[in-house]
Amino acid sequence: MTRWPRLRAALRSRAFKLALSAALLALLLLATDVREMREAVAAAKPGWLLLALLLYLGSQLVSGARWWLLTRAVGFEAPLGRVIAYYFSGMYMNLFAPGTVSGDVGRTLLLAEGRRRALALTTVVAHRATGFVALVWVAAIGIVGVRSLPIPDALRGLAALAVPLTLAGWLAGPRLAARLLPANNRWRRMIERELAPFWNDWRLLAASLTGAAMTHVLQIGGQLAVSRALGLALPWTFFWVVAPLLNFGSTLPFTFNGIGLREAGYWYALSGSSVGDAPAIGIGLLTSAVVLATGLCGLPFFLFLRPRHSQE
Repeated sequence: MTRWPRLRAALRSRAFKLALSAALLALLLLATDVREMREAVAAAKPGWLLLALLLYLGSQLVSGARWWLLTRAVGFEAPLGRVIAYYFSGMYMNLFAPGTVSGDVGRTLLLAEGRRRALALTTVVAHRATGFVALVWVAAIGIVGVRSLPIPDALRGLAALAVPLTLAGWLAGPRLAARLLPANNRWRRMIERELAPFWNDWRLLAASLTGAAMTHVLQIGGQLAVSRALGLALPWTFFWVVAPLLNFGSTLPFTFNGIGLREAGYWYALSGSSVGDAPAIGIGLLTSAVVLATGLCGLPFFLFLRPRHSQE
């Protein structure tokens, strides 16, 4: 009876994520010319890498502002600058935990300030949910619209259904969940009353989805900039399809911040092309470096907010 909980705990542990990321990188290094890859990464153009970092930072600023809109809709009065500071602090915390759990918990506690923690958590969940919906839509647009890539027709058909299905799930899912709970249940009252703006306020929903789409487009641009840093002339349509899929995979709690997964993803996506294995893996390595650098930019906010929050 205790084996499964122990196994789940082991799979969620930081050690497992680090080991899996290291194993993926080791396999990729065995499959390619390490010297060629090292030379390709060392020759990367700093200007393009700086642009990639700025695009990723811009995407997180947009994401933080989007979270602020959701917090305002349910009664939190923290100003935009403070909510963005909370968001960047959570970005830093995500560097040291599987998936995005640690940062989400940190954002919840900072926003709640000791009160209304359940309501604060719902804003984080809503932020993640709308971000996921927008990610699905961006990927679906790429899969359906980009005809230059060899994408199976079945996958294109599924992508075409993504927009109506995710929108229906967002609008109908919470109402269905509420009806399954007892009439006097606290969570049901929260869903039906306090959280109603999340699916009744169309302006809020449109603004949140637009902001989430902007976040993903900026990150697509960041990965395109990384490829340009390596001197590759891959079309932007390639990144419109591949980058959202890898971004989704990197949020899953299997690897350490997506390291190993991005590299393997680009290696697979570009296998058989004229790019070569070393530059393909280099895109993933440099993108992972940009993601880590973006997270480290949250350190000043984390250091500033942590003692202040603990004193309240």
